[in-house]
Amino acid sequence: MPRARERLLRGLHLRLSAVWTLAWLLCVAALCTVAIATHARLTQLDLASGLRLRATAVYGLTWFDAQGRFHDETARKEPGLLDADADVWVIGNGAPAKVLLAPKRPRFDLADPSASADAALRDGPEGALEGRDRRGRPYLLQAKETYDERDRAVATILVLADPAARDAAQSAFVRRTLAIALGFAVFGVFVGHWLSRRSLRPAIASFEQQERFLAAAAHELRTPVARLQALCETAHDGREPPAQVLAKVERVAAQTAGLVDKLLLLARLDASAAPASKEPVRLDLLVEAVLPEDRAIEFHAAESVVNADVRLIQTAVRNLIENALVHSATTDASTPVAVTVEAGKVIVEDRGPGFPADLLARLREPFVSGPGSPGSGLGLSIVQHIAQLHGGELRLLNRPGGGARVELVLQARA
Repeated sequence: MPRARERLLRGLHLRLSAVWTLAWLLCVAALCTVAIATHARLTQLDLASGLRLRATAVYGLTWFDAQGRFHDETARKEPGLLDADADVWVIGNGAPAKVLLAPKRPRFDLADPSASADAALRDGPEGALEGRDRRGRPYLLQAKETYDERDRAVATILVLADPAARDAAQSAFVRRTLAIALGFAVFGVFVGHWLSRRSLRPAIASFEQQERFLAAAAHELRTPVARLQALCETAHDGREPPAQVLAKVERVAAQTAGLVDKLLLLARLDASAAPASKEPVRLDLLVEAVLPEDRAIEFHAAESVVNADVRLIQTAVRNLIENALVHSATTDASTPVAVTVEAGKVIVEDRGPGFPADLLARLREPFVSGPGSPGSGLGLSIVQHIAQLHGGELRLLNRPGGGARVELVLQARA
């Protein structure tokens, strides 16, 4: 492959890989951000919900009697309510504030529990607050007002917990998420590299096919050009009469024109640029119309309707018949070429030398022909492309007893 084209494909590959990688990393980053934020919110809600449940339990298990005395006997009997993993305070309203219930061994050193309760209840009868105690330890506080028998707010329940467990869980989740994201990012980079290379395979194959086509075409055209040059030298030397030389030039020019036409048709078919305007047609009548009148051909046909491009199918059938006639002429077989049409299929049989077994799988490729073949090796390739444009196939077989059998299979109309 030329260096300029190789650099172009390498640059395109790098750009495709970069675009894929950037898009993939943005998606992974967005998912990680959403996951981390959602987990943080859920852990926060879980801790706050636990504190609210604790405050509600204390609210339900404590009360004030008619004389205004605070009773917490039932709450103290509830295991794990007051001295589990949180500090529970009950601060009476008034000035000065009176501590009605305090933890035996406080985990947090609050400077002023009453001020913390007022700050938490600034917006309503319940509230939460995050802060640090006098020793610098972080805490999460949940406050809830409690009432006496006449539904007067007489005290505030405070529940304080350490958010370290929440923060540790969040940190662990962030580490796991980032590790997974890193794995996905690396995986995405490799996938992007592979996909970009895979997406360029058709372009690379097209370039390589174009190079092979141009090289083969140049090789095929070199022969008639050399013959024309030799005929021109012969005419200049006067070794043959001008009329005889001119007749040879006309034959070579006609062969060259036919070769060029086939090259152009094959190029258009290979690029899918040839229009295939399909319509319902009688395949048996179409084939009968292209049979040469000056050659003996056995024709057997059953009515068959296909959706096809008339011009392209005529070209394909004509190539198959011409190939069969050419190869039949190289043998002494007296059996004529047989053409059969049945159920969306055209079968052409001859008693020529048949297909070389070692080339049978490659004869549909351009410029591939058997030894001694007078053709350019384009006919079967053209027929193969036409069959593919119609959703069919070209089958090549050797007949028992010698000869070739070619089947152009199309899609029969139901």
